[in-house]
Amino acid sequence: MIQQVWNVIKDDLVFCQIFICWDQIFKKFLILMVSLDKQLSKKFNKRETYWYQKDLMRGQCKIVILYKYINKNINMSELEIARKKISFDVKKLSHFIWEGEERFNRFMAFQKLCSSDPLLRNNPKDIGIGRAETYELYARKMKKLLEVADLRDIKEFATLIYPEALVSSLNYEMFMPTILNLGTEEQVKLFYEPASRWEILGCYSQTELAHGSDINRIETIATYDKQTKCFIIHTPSLKATKWWGSDMGITATHVVTQAQLYIDGKRCGVQNFVVQIRDVKTHQTLPGVLVGDIGAKFGYNSKDNGYLRFDNVRIPKVNMLSKYVNVSDDGQFTKTGDDKIWHATMQLMRQHFLDSVWKCLGIGLTIVIRYSLQRKQFKDSLGQEIPIFDYQLQQHKLIPLIAEMYGCMIGSKRVFAMAQDNVARIKQKNDFSKMMEVHVVLSASKAYYTWNCFFALEKVRQCAGGHGYSYYSGIPPLITEMSPCVVAEGDNTVLSLSVGKVLLMYLNKAMQSGKAPNTTCDYLEDIFNYLTELKQPLISKECTRDLAKVLAALRYNVAFNVANAGQKLQALMGDKGLTFKEATDKHLGILLQEIAHTQSNYWTYRTFLEELNTLVDPNIKAALTQLCLLYGLNKILEQQGQLFEYGVLSGPQFVWIRETRDDIIANLKDNALGLVEAIAYDDNSVRSAIGDSQGNPYEKLYHWAKDLNPLNEPEFHEQVFKTIKTIRTASPHAKL
Repeated sequence: MIQQVWNVIKDDLVFCQIFICWDQIFKKFLILMVSLDKQLSKKFNKRETYWYQKDLMRGQCKIVILYKYINKNINMSELEIARKKISFDVKKLSHFIWEGEERFNRFMAFQKLCSSDPLLRNNPKDIGIGRAETYELYARKMKKLLEVADLRDIKEFATLIYPEALVSSLNYEMFMPTILNLGTEEQVKLFYEPASRWEILGCYSQTELAHGSDINRIETIATYDKQTKCFIIHTPSLKATKWWGSDMGITATHVVTQAQLYIDGKRCGVQNFVVQIRDVKTHQTLPGVLVGDIGAKFGYNSKDNGYLRFDNVRIPKVNMLSKYVNVSDDGQFTKTGDDKIWHATMQLMRQHFLDSVWKCLGIGLTIVIRYSLQRKQFKDSLGQEIPIFDYQLQQHKLIPLIAEMYGCMIGSKRVFAMAQDNVARIKQKNDFSKMMEVHVVLSASKAYYTWNCFFALEKVRQCAGGHGYSYYSGIPPLITEMSPCVVAEGDNTVLSLSVGKVLLMYLNKAMQSGKAPNTTCDYLEDIFNYLTELKQPLISKECTRDLAKVLAALRYNVAFNVANAGQKLQALMGDKGLTFKEATDKHLGILLQEIAHTQSNYWTYRTFLEELNTLVDPNIKAALTQLCLLYGLNKILEQQGQLFEYGVLSGPQFVWIRETRDDIIANLKDNALGLVEAIAYDDNSVRSAIGDSQGNPYEKLYHWAKDLNPLNEPEFHEQVFKTIKTIRTASPHAKL
């Protein structure tokens, strides 16, 4: 027995930690030790540190009994034990994630505010309530937050603390930014300032029943009337009905909407208009406006996504947002700047999805890794149940998702900085030079970050087994919260196709000039010579641990995809006489999407790599370096067919890559909990019975089901008893 136990623990520097997990084995071991040396029992009572030396079967070994340590920690939970194995300071990593100690402290204070207030904190009893009750609850939560919290903190932190969206949040998320970026000073005073005081409630409605992504084909009409100096907003058909606008169904008093502007019968393009749809005092719908809620959805059921129709509604001339376009009193339409600013504004709105998705995945991973450390299934050779996180397959399912989450986090921060810089350049210098580059990076990131995180959350749910299917696990609401992100603010398929088309245009420019248009697509510089002189980047197993060589492989992948699509485009346009649109729409869609996918992988990995150079703490840098490498290797393995086809990698190299990936995953196992807990969402925000920071998943799950489930309340049983009785006494028409 002694030899068997020693074989298990001899390679562990502090083997007592293993015995903490196996307290029954440890007790048996102590009994054996005491029987071999009666003096040990006397020393044992002194509670000191002892050395026990005994000749074992194969040589002389020293066995350390750290009684003080064991006496103090014998009852540690699995989570506490796991936290002791983390190699870095989790709080320092939290500061990195939240971009500084000051912002981290604000986030923690906001969470404390929410968790300590009876109305603001999440209550398991609210799970499963109807839409009407959900809407009312989140309206009251918003009212309370506006009374006790800073609006900056609400905008930055409230989104993922709750399983549903706050009522009227579109007022500050989309209505106010649009006014600020597209409106004149007069319009800012007229609409933005009252909205900032919550005197009016704004929303944003662009999509129509028949048109979403193709904004230029929307059908709502705005006709300028010179006589009255106003615009007449009209919905000419059922297809032109505005649809999906959040907070529009029953909440908002004003809406920013888009319509085709006509002056004297001439179309002047799609413009932005502020339309009042409800009376500010009575909240009654105004004449000519037909508005309502579109019904239950897959998620976001606190939101009154609405439909909206206009029957020749007249609005003042000042209600057309006119910072960059203008209509004079006599009907002259002019541009006072570049109307691409509208797209720059949309880019800022789209970026908010990126900030949400990695946090959403992070909460899911926090839940499932905590649960996996505590959930035990099947016994080992010593008769002890094994935590499911000790199984290789569970680690391979989850740890790469941590790398995905960090890649999305670091990438989204860079995208946000680029989008902010772009808007500042436009406003201050009328400089649109970064517009297209930001479009490529943001659109590719939005498409693939939201897709990757959405599919990752479903894997997270499955990794939690049967309990992951329960709403009490906290995982299903994360999936419903993520699901709109793949289609809202730009359908992912449309965005990825757009990225592919832009990169083909960049390829044409690069071939003419010999230079890449920007650093985002640096691989385009002298691309065909670059690809002709291909040098395989991963020529040995050691190279698979070289961050720069992994980057080179991803760079080759996107470069080959762009070049391949470019050659096919040239053939389609030259040999078959197709236009660029015909060729890309009907023949190159799959290749365009692959271009966007590989572009996203390359850019994100490169950004992750650059971010490592900013890290000071060596332990954090070591852990994130492993994550970065794991991210890159996974992206290579996801698209190994292409890399094999292009001759960048061969069969043996993929074997090396998989072996290195497996080693990294094994090395990251002990840091997995710290990497997800560094996101620092508290138990109220995680809102999970199986992912609580204190452990005890079974006790909490049972408590929530038994004591906090409305269906188990006696009053409910009394209400349904009569119905149940009628079922039992019914005489069914169908006889067996």
